[in-house]
Amino acid sequence: MRNIDWDASRIGRWQISLTMKCNRSHGVITLCGSLCLTQIERNCIMSMDGAGIGSAPKRARTRLAIDVGGTFTDVFVLDSNGNQTVAKVPSTANPIDAIMNGAEAADIDWHDVELFTHGTTVATNALITRNFKPAAMVTTKGFRDVLEIGRGTREDPWDAYKEGTPPYVHRRDRFVVSERINYRGEIIEPLDEDQAREVARILKKRNVTAVAVCFINAYVNGEHEQRMAEILAEELGPEVAITTSHETHPEIFEDDRFSTTVANTILAPIIRPYARDIDRRTTEAGYEADVLLLHSGGGVMTPATAEKYAARLAASGIAAGAIASKYFAELCGYSNAIGLDMGGTSADISLAENGHLRTTDKWEVDWGHPICFPSIEVLTIGAGGGSISWLDKAGSLRNGPQSAGSVPGPACYKAGGTEPTNTDANIILGRVGTTLAGGKKSLDRDAALTAMHKIADPLGLDLVEASLATLRVANANMADAVRLISIARGQMKHSIARCRGCPVEPRVRSGGGPWVAFVRL
Repeated sequence: MRNIDWDASRIGRWQISLTMKCNRSHGVITLCGSLCLTQIERNCIMSMDGAGIGSAPKRARTRLAIDVGGTFTDVFVLDSNGNQTVAKVPSTANPIDAIMNGAEAADIDWHDVELFTHGTTVATNALITRNFKPAAMVTTKGFRDVLEIGRGTREDPWDAYKEGTPPYVHRRDRFVVSERINYRGEIIEPLDEDQAREVARILKKRNVTAVAVCFINAYVNGEHEQRMAEILAEELGPEVAITTSHETHPEIFEDDRFSTTVANTILAPIIRPYARDIDRRTTEAGYEADVLLLHSGGGVMTPATAEKYAARLAASGIAAGAIASKYFAELCGYSNAIGLDMGGTSADISLAENGHLRTTDKWEVDWGHPICFPSIEVLTIGAGGGSISWLDKAGSLRNGPQSAGSVPGPACYKAGGTEPTNTDANIILGRVGTTLAGGKKSLDRDAALTAMHKIADPLGLDLVEASLATLRVANANMADAVRLISIARGQMKHSIARCRGCPVEPRVRSGGGPWVAFVRL
């Protein structure tokens, strides 16, 4: 055990002082500590509201950060006097309600907020659970099945029977029109506008909320895609999100371009109202600056940009967890580390090598469906506290990716949930208490026991054995993901520090709870 006292370089007008205890027992870093932010050279530095020394006292300005997860929403507040406030509230069906509830729980006056940054797993969880609104795709005749063909490769080249995950847009929702542009951008066959309008009329009857327009060779000439988008907008109206591939990902290789555009399209009906609502409601509450949304590359963007590039939020909160895991590992003297950020719906695994996080311009939540936006490389799986334990048609025990979320939540929440989850298993085993979020959420062990009968009875197990089996499957899923991002890439386990944070999951952990067993590589 050793203490680390660290002084960061100035961040704006502030200096961060971190006192942390670092336990390096058995190669596992357990981080314990707190951040203490103090004003630098009070006689030289002006306060956030611009008042210098000797000026009349003014109300403290605040900087606000809120992270919305699938189960809980976390709030951190820093004011100009160096005071910190944290709050945790349950996530809601409308994530903006959770943001406003979190700000209220932290006693925030939006008129005093000068900077609001926001990370969210809304897009991530939508891709994992495939909880999408009706969407469609329009493509060049003869290219309807590009999404399924992809590169013609398999996740496991030795398993001829394993099928890939289905595309985000089903075949019945993929339409074709006659048009053709060659590789030089020359129009070989004009767009058949009669076909285009017929497709638009069909889509209107189906009440789709988003349409992806993906024509062959549109990356070099987007004229036909643009005209198709105009026809769709005329027929479907402004409330339907229309995305073209030449604007979303204007690069060669139609499988990557189509897949990225489709991912951007299916998330648009979720992110568009989300971005508009958060901007409107914070403005109405008194916030005057731009809302800054964390994107997959680790930077930020405004709500207006998020509306156009919704898929860039698909790794929003994930990127922050990866950056934090590398940062804390470095404080403890490790340049190579695995980070595991486990929440209520998903678990995100990252790898830092020689002090650097891997980055990629091609990543995926489901194998075979790439998203070609710059991103910190993180492997995401559906394994969280709310992941549902279930039996497949063969009677085998499975875990996730379906999640109970916060509404209705695990059975022990007594909020309408009836399916057994990892949280229910943990409360049955006594690994968690009867309250969460500082006593704001009560847990009912009897309700968890009732739900676990759905697993125990068909398998002939008692409730404790069923709970242990549930967590073993969840841990096995996470162990497989850790192997994929480390050993499968040639990174030997003896050269990696496995890091875990105090309140959460193995390796630099964040959000999942200390009850999950250590996973062996």
